[in-house]
Amino acid sequence: MIAIVTSCIHPKQLSSNSRSFVPLKQRIEQTLYTLERLKATGFKQIILIDNSYEVDFNSIKLIHNDVKILHIQQYQFTNKGINELLMLLTILDEIPKDTPIFKISGRYFPNESFNFEFNAEYDFKLRTYNFFKRRGTISTRGYFVKNKEIYEDFLLKTLNEAFIYQSRFVGWRSSILQLKNIFFPIFSKKLNTSIEFAAVRVLKNSNYKLELIDTIGIEGQIAGFENLTAINE
Repeated sequence: MIAIVTSCIHPKQLSSNSRSFVPLKQRIEQTLYTLERLKATGFKQIILIDNSYEVDFNSIKLIHNDVKILHIQQYQFTNKGINELLMLLTILDEIPKDTPIFKISGRYFPNESFNFEFNAEYDFKLRTYNFFKRRGTISTRGYFVKNKEIYEDFLLKTLNEAFIYQSRFVGWRSSILQLKNIFFPIFSKKLNTSIEFAAVRVLKNSNYKLELIDTIGIEGQIAGFENLTAINE
């Protein structure tokens, strides 16, 4: 099994009012701990892919020289999930065939509840929230995928769903808006839905075999503009 860590250690400040409650030094320390915990859990192959505006990876390479680090600079959508999907699609060629994948968001880490095992009878092992309801979502902070072929299919479908969901005819109001868009087409980087929601729609409408679990066994902190929120999933 291979672990893929998606990361943005040094996010670009999009405005003068933007501020982060996680300093760069702490972000690097948290990333180091993520890699340390992944290794302690049993992962032998780890890829860190990062889309920071600019970052020096030397401190990470010094301690984890066996981790493959890829730094890509990409267009930054307001929806960070879109950026992550594009990163994951970029890295597919680096993943061996027929190899199970564990994807984890940077600065989160496996805890004592983490279960390394993945049943090959399934295509995905993931935690969901109200999966069978209309507004159900999944946790994209950490999940398992059977192989990169299935992953590519899922990522492309989710990316597509994230953009086209706003264009669906779900009532008179949306119908009028879409008819107007035929004559006056617009595209905005803000016109998309959350990846967590888009992913559930893809999982429901595809023939993937799913292992839905209550706990994935990871934890970390969400870096908000006003505080840090601890997450344990």
